[in-house]
Amino acid sequence: MKISNNHIIKNEKYIIKKFLDKNRYNREIYFYKKYKTKNLNIPKIISIEKNKIVLKKYKFKKLKSQKFFLNELLKFLVKTNKIRKYEFTSKEDLKSYKDLRHQVLLRYKKLENIKIEKKFLYKLKKIKTYISNILKQKPTDTKLKKIKRIVSQSDIGFHNCSVQNRKLYFYDFEYAGLEHPIKIICNIYYQPEKRISKKFIVEFIKDLQRHYKFTLPNNFVVFEKLYKVKMMLTILSIFINTRHNFNSKTLSKRSFDKLRLDRLNKAYRYIKIPYLYEKN
Repeated sequence: MKISNNHIIKNEKYIIKKFLDKNRYNREIYFYKKYKTKNLNIPKIISIEKNKIVLKKYKFKKLKSQKFFLNELLKFLVKTNKIRKYEFTSKEDLKSYKDLRHQVLLRYKKLENIKIEKKFLYKLKKIKTYISNILKQKPTDTKLKKIKRIVSQSDIGFHNCSVQNRKLYFYDFEYAGLEHPIKIICNIYYQPEKRISKKFIVEFIKDLQRHYKFTLPNNFVVFEKLYKVKMMLTILSIFINTRHNFNSKTLSKRSFDKLRLDRLNKAYRYIKIPYLYEKN
């Protein structure tokens, strides 16, 4: 069970989650307090302390079914959005095409400015070319359609939910907040832990639109392209980190290189992932 990239301590009964980032801590505390009496499938909080949350430990099973995941996620979104006056917007919420492109460009420049070993160069060069071509595009319509924000976990994916007693539990709300539906949809489809079938995600989008009374704009793909390459760059962030600060001092160079190769291959496969409404 992965709860976050923050420091996690486990024992027989509890999981202690320590935060180094105050903003993440505040978001997570706010979410749990807001929904603690709403009968949601979220871990029970045992106690809240300075920069630390103690959670009940569950005997979770790994989630496997995409259809079950999307059905339960829709129910979860419907329940969480019955509440009024949510305080936070999600981290890096979609504000405009210009702002999203700027987020992607900053990540891309970090990757461009580092030296990469020869054994990684071929695929990384292909990835950079793909991303560069997207960033060079100048779409004629970049206007962001006004759609009511939805309270979202934000970091949505198989890595932040698990099954117990045929119920899907969601956890890790340190990025949670009001979020544009385009960002929610793209984050689900392009999340790296599990490839989501176009068939299932398109049905999910139809249900989401029906529940929240909106339609995706005709220029949806303009934003989708940027979210796709943003996820690729997120996966490749391991090349920006050193072995020392990425995991631990005990991680061998061989293990770290294997991890980097795995991430490189994962990002490389994104090149061939079709856009949601692209004809195969």
